[in-house]
Formats: sequence, structure tokens, C-alpha cells
Amino acid sequence: MSIMRNHRENQKGNVLVFVAVCLTLFFCFLALSVDIGWIMLTKSELQAAADSAALAGAAQLTDEDILTGTPNQNDDVSLARDYSQTFSSFNTAAKESITLDRNETNETDGGVVVGYIHNPLDLNSPLETTGVSYYNTVQVETRRTPEINGTLKLFLGFFTNLDEVSLRTRSAATLDDRIIGFDMNAGEFLPMLPFTVYKESWDAAYDATYIATSEACPALNGGDKFGYDEATKSVTPHGDGIVEIHLYPNKPDVCKYPDAPGNFGTLDIGYENNSTDDLVRQIQQGCRAEELALSGNMMLEQDVSGVWCKWANGDTGVSSTIRLALENIKGQARILPLHDKVTGTGDTAYFRIVRFVGVRIVDVKMTGALTDRRVTVQPASVVCQNAVFHPDAPHSNLVFALSLTR
Repeated sequence: MSIMRNHRENQKGNVLVFVAVCLTLFFCFLALSVDIGWIMLTKSELQAAADSAALAGAAQLTDEDILTGTPNQNDDVSLARDYSQTFSSFNTAAKESITLDRNETNETDGGVVVGYIHNPLDLNSPLETTGVSYYNTVQVETRRTPEINGTLKLFLGFFTNLDEVSLRTRSAATLDDRIIGFDMNAGEFLPMLPFTVYKESWDAAYDATYIATSEACPALNGGDKFGYDEATKSVTPHGDGIVEIHLYPNKPDVCKYPDAPGNFGTLDIGYENNSTDDLVRQIQQGCRAEELALSGNMMLEQDVSGVWCKWANGDTGVSSTIRLALENIKGQARILPLHDKVTGTGDTAYFRIVRFVGVRIVDVKMTGALTDRRVTVQPASVVCQNAVFHPDAPHSNLVFALSLTR
């Protein structure tokens, strides 16, 4: 009698083979997912290092030598490389500190590249590195390659036959002084003084390209009696080669200002007819975001003649009670609007704001006769991440927007 055998008896071990194949595939996919995650995490850490290094480097491109009439960015470019390297080393990728190629020869594929971008808002605007007379951008490339920082070792290379990979990330930051206004977030303060100075008075004192007459604004010129010590962050009673001017009282008639309405006071930023308390707070803490919003974020727009400008309401004289507020910020950098035209007088005065510059207060005297009162300032660089720039706007040389542009 023949015995019927179950055909499944002939398939013994098939399941084991199937499980073995599945487990092999499972571990391969597991290895792949683990290593891909490791690669993506490391690359994001490299990108963060590149971003911080680019921003730190670009922030050093402010040319302080321009304040004494001898612009020279050579030391600033070197400082930019220093800061980029330092801030890169503060970061880690795959738990290892990131070393940055200094790239002194400024090769376009180097670790730190310093150059100029005409229009940072246009991604097609190239980073120029040759024949450049002015630098505004630092590009950083962070790497995990055999040449620097070492390749990234993978965990499960024996499954994927890939033991290590090379990674590169790049970032560029631009420091631009073609400022047309400010974009504030709720709760933020803008370090802008509620004052304004006649543009030609400023240019007569500071702009080497401005052809000033022998009569140009002598009453506004405060000479060179004070200095600023960066180490102590304080004003010193010694000249430092930077000319000062009187922020207040402002007597534009001395500059042959047409239709000058007399003594200029303050600028209303936000609410009209700001109180003394408002002025004190704006001087010491800065202008609130909501105040800037009421003033259209002080955004300049091109008029029919192509001039970037904005009309803003002003007030008359300054109370001596704000003296302490001005004293409290002596030596601190602040933004100051410049105007080229004015209409009306007193509370009905309107100034045409055309530019923003940076200043620091070096002397305050708000008692006695008006002729004895003064608030003296000297130019200073101000880096403001809330500043908005436009490639067609005029250069301020003093107020800068700092942002990642690539």
C-alpha cells in the first residue's frame, strides 16, 4: 500500500531561507537608515557652523578707518577670517570641533572667501573676489573631508559596503549699508535717536567727496575734542581723529539752509507730539516696534525724481530733563536720521529723511543759555539685523544690515 506524503514535508527549511533573506534585507535597510540619519545630522551641524561663521566674519567688515577719512578694509578682511575660524570652532559636527580653512589667497573654493555681491537679493548676483575695492560678503564652506576635519565614519558600513563619506556645506553672509528702513518684530527696540541732522551739515563734516565751502556749517562742527575707548566702552577727553558735530542745538541757517525755521528739536517716531517720557525711553532703550510701525518703519521710498526719502513730523526745542537720558547712553552707538529738506515750523515742521547714519554721544550740556547747550556726537558704525537694504539705495558707510544671503 503506497503512502501519500504531504507535499509540505518537502518544503522543510524554506521558511528559514525566507527569514534569513528578509533579515538580511531588514538589517541592510536598518543600516542604511541609521547611516543616512547620521549623515543628515552631521550635515545640518556643518550648515549651522557655516552660518554662524559667515555671520561672524561678515560682521567684521565695517571699516572703522573711514571715520578718519582713510578707508582701508585690509585689517577688517583679516579680522573677518579670524572670527569665521573662531566661530566655526565653537561648533561641532559628529561630536568633533570644526576647523575652517583660512584661505589667505582668497580662492573661490576655499574655506573663507571674502568678496562683494552687488545685489544680495538676487541669487544670480555673483560673489566677486577679483578687482574688488569694497568687501561686503563672507562665504564659508565647512567640510568633513580627508583634507580637513576627516571624513565621516559610518556605523554599519559592513552591511552597505560604505565605510565613510565626505561632506561639505556652504553659507554666505552680507553686511550691507544701503539702508532704506527697518523691519521690527513685536517686543523689539530699534536704537534710533529721535533727532535729525541736516544732510549737508553731516557731509560737510564727514564726507571726503563732499565739496564744502569755507562757510560750511562752522557752528555745527564740534572739532576733535573727544575719543572713544573700545576696550573700556567709554568716552575719553582726548581727540581720536574723528570730527564731532553738534546734534543739538541744530542751527541750519549757518549752513545757508533755505527757509530755515529756526532751532530744530526732535523727530516724532511713532505718535505725534511725543512726551518727554517717550523721548527719554526712546533715547535710552530705543524705539518700540509699534512706534516704528506707526511711522511706516521709517521706510524710505523713491520719489518721482529717484530720491530715496520719507517725510516725518518734528517738534520744537528739547527739554533739559532729557539730559540724564543722553548722559546715560554716552559712548553707545545709535542710529540717526538725516534730512535734506524741511517744511513748516515748530510742531508743524516736517523733515524729508533721506539717509541713516550711526553716531555715539560724546558730550552733553543741557543747562544755561541756549547758546551754551549742546549734544555733541561723532560717527560710529551700527550693525542692525532689523535693517532693510536695497541695492539701489545710497551707501551710509555707517549703518549696516547683517543677514545670510546664500
